[in-house]
Amino acid sequence: MAQIYKKQGSWAVRVYFEENGKRKSKNKQGFRTKKEAEIYATDLENKKNTSGVSALMDITFSDYFEQWINTYKLGKFSKNVENRYKRTASLISDFFGNDKFKDITRQHYQQFIDAYAKNHAKHTVLRLNSSIKACIADAIDEHIIFSDFTRRAFIGGLESKSSDVKYLELDEIKLLKEIASFKASVQSIAYYEILLAIDSGARYGEIVGLTWDCVDFKNREITINKTYDYIERTGFKPTKNKQSVRTISISPFMISQLKKLKADQAEYFLKKGYHNDLKLVFLNYKLTVPSNNAANKVLRNILSDINAKNKDIGMHGLRHTHASILINQGILIDYVSERLGHSNVAVTIEVYRHLLESKRVQESKRTIEIISNL
Repeated sequence: MAQIYKKQGSWAVRVYFEENGKRKSKNKQGFRTKKEAEIYATDLENKKNTSGVSALMDITFSDYFEQWINTYKLGKFSKNVENRYKRTASLISDFFGNDKFKDITRQHYQQFIDAYAKNHAKHTVLRLNSSIKACIADAIDEHIIFSDFTRRAFIGGLESKSSDVKYLELDEIKLLKEIASFKASVQSIAYYEILLAIDSGARYGEIVGLTWDCVDFKNREITINKTYDYIERTGFKPTKNKQSVRTISISPFMISQLKKLKADQAEYFLKKGYHNDLKLVFLNYKLTVPSNNAANKVLRNILSDINAKNKDIGMHGLRHTHASILINQGILIDYVSERLGHSNVAVTIEVYRHLLESKRVQESKRTIEIISNL
């Protein structure tokens, strides 16, 4: 039972609870009347008996998010992802200051999202909200807060510039594949990476994190279950999200390219006395994997040679190209999202909205033709 007592001229409440096997208490004072203290105590006792109480109930939103990323994010993902979480922590600190986590309302959070959306693209706002939403879910599980103030938040933002999502045309892709397959070798392994990016739509970190035990030659599949830190060279890292762990099919052409690479790599390493201890697929003759910048340079040289419409497309542009081909060929958006390893279909729809709208116009005309022929 809660203790209700007088302290320094006002009423106070103390509620005892257990957390991680230890007896703790939650205290609050300053109530003007005993009735106010009893109402608070009853509410807290109800929460304790239904969903639980945490000693962190008075923590600020900013402090909890900082603790959350230190526990679950930092040191576990790429530097780019870690920096994004740090920027989010800074945004929360600047906007919410010392506001207590439990006191944040949906209205207050919507104001935060709206302020951020004024000068950021909509997909960036969506990503910010997704990061915070994941934090909120853990806080509710820990009984620090009891409702999700991100629920039904309106996600605004600037329209993405056309340059944000660039992709190659089909004839350009065919030329790119021909050149890359001709030049690919252990000495020029970035060409193999280009081929897999086209074939799989995988992120660059996932491509360089691929190991030979994750290549199923018989069933023509690759399993993506980790990334590789190609910036700091600290080793393997988790995928961007849990949905990014996936097994996807690849073409017979790509399987033949990987077989060739594996044989050439093994022969070259044997001659040099090298050991591929990490079983990295794209380990080159220097016992390293190319950086994203190095692969981009190789790719852009080819695009310049073939006079591609978008000569400055990087490796991530091949991911967009892969997705655009599938969408234009009528592949279900759910499967495209699953294949790309997006956190949910909404992300895929937002990123490729322009392609889907174009497809919708085509489908509308086709629908009318079908109905008219009945």
